[in-house]
Amino acid sequence: MKIPDYFISCDWGTSNFRLRLVETETLNVLVEHKTDQGVKVIYQKFLQQNEIDQTQFFKNYLESQINNLDEHHKAGLVIAAGMASSNIGMQNLPYGQIPFNTQGDGLLWQVISFKENLDILLISGVKTETGMMRGEEIQAFGLAKYLESYQSGILILPGTHSKHINYKKGEFSTLKSFMTGEVFELLSCTSILSNSVEKCHWINKRHEAFKQGLEIGFRGELSSNIFSIRAKHILNDANKKDNYYLLSGMLIGDELSYLKGTEQTIFLAATEPFYSMYKLALETILNDTQVICFGDKVLEKALLMGQKKIIQIHAK
Repeated sequence: MKIPDYFISCDWGTSNFRLRLVETETLNVLVEHKTDQGVKVIYQKFLQQNEIDQTQFFKNYLESQINNLDEHHKAGLVIAAGMASSNIGMQNLPYGQIPFNTQGDGLLWQVISFKENLDILLISGVKTETGMMRGEEIQAFGLAKYLESYQSGILILPGTHSKHINYKKGEFSTLKSFMTGEVFELLSCTSILSNSVEKCHWINKRHEAFKQGLEIGFRGELSSNIFSIRAKHILNDANKKDNYYLLSGMLIGDELSYLKGTEQTIFLAATEPFYSMYKLALETILNDTQVICFGDKVLEKALLMGQKKIIQIHAK
């Protein structure tokens, strides 16, 4: 396969859909298009009809959205990462296997015929015996360029299901998955605590409550203290916005508690506000020199870098 001058990056998650028209050599994004039509939504729409098979149904939506991109640059390939390769996505692919390395060993992908002069390169996720991920492995694959000057460490990718991936000399091995984001969503939105917290922006005024939560999580006392958030609100009229970050701190502290005392380098790659929250948490229990942080721009570029590397490997 010839490496195209342009490619369409498709990031199709559970809840959101994003296309970017990308110049392959420079990774400059020429056009970006987003919708809230994640895999879960499209799959539900597919189930409501019986005329078109699942793969074609997803292809039809993809084609309709590609029409929103710049027609002046003809991309030669759509490269899709995330939940598009799941059983509720365009086509279910088997997981690749951890460990995987910077040469692409361990990763799996498949070319799917799409339309004239435009194929889809569908990338699968990776798994261990106890965990799996779809999408984050391509971010890690792209981030490898930034990690290569370090011998080893743990890459942390916060999110709905936070991923902690061990890195050593160009290879990613062992995966820990934490449901931190999803548990926070359940507790803050649907549990009895929902009336005792109030969502608000991450500002200096909330840092103290967050730090209090961190300390509880770091001590391994999450379960015995969650209900105290409601008690603080009912009995002491505690500020609901402070409670929101107190709960967040408890959960993030619990997630990171196993890192206390580690001598390993920790790589954090995240968007705001997770970047600032996890950075503060990590620097509370580790030396500043141990924590290497990559923010929004690097993480955004990492997915494109990972996709480009897959294109290059596939073209060989």
